[in-house]
Amino acid sequence: MRVLVVHASQFGATKGIAERIAEVLVRRGVRAEAYPVTELSNLAGANAVVIGSAVHAGHWLDDATRFVYRHQDELRQVPVWLFSSGPLGDRAVRSPQPDPKEVGAFRILISPRGHEVFAGAYDRETADFSHSGLIERTVVSRMMPEGDWRDWEATDRWADEIATALLATAVPA
Repeated sequence: MRVLVVHASQFGATKGIAERIAEVLVRRGVRAEAYPVTELSNLAGANAVVIGSAVHAGHWLDDATRFVYRHQDELRQVPVWLFSSGPLGDRAVRSPQPDPKEVGAFRILISPRGHEVFAGAYDRETADFSHSGLIERTVVSRMMPEGDWRDWEATDRWADEIATALLATAVPA
């Protein structure tokens, strides 16, 4: 069984979550690899897909949204799980975050088995602004709270649930 864990990450937190999910799946005996959404042209050989995106202003990143629409036919053929990363600071710990706007359409389009929202992280020193304009760089660098609010235990539990579901349906070789 091969699982692709694909992600769109602007500042690295979502990439870290995707890599952690892949690590947990591997520990459970599932072959899993994490890739940026921009590096996959097809899903050949994937028996399941986990897709994650950073969330900005209530929306998935454009690259992640395009990935889902571009691969919708392939995604309908395999189990799919979605995750979002983004609440920072007080918002990350206060109350459950609403689903990003795109997730409702994705539920209809590809029937994912689940969607989870994870708190994110932001580090000014390591942030990649290479795809950002001046206004975004200025706003983000001055307004975003800095820190790491990712809950690795919650991430591990969710990845473990995915592994359990996949292994329960796996056909022995």
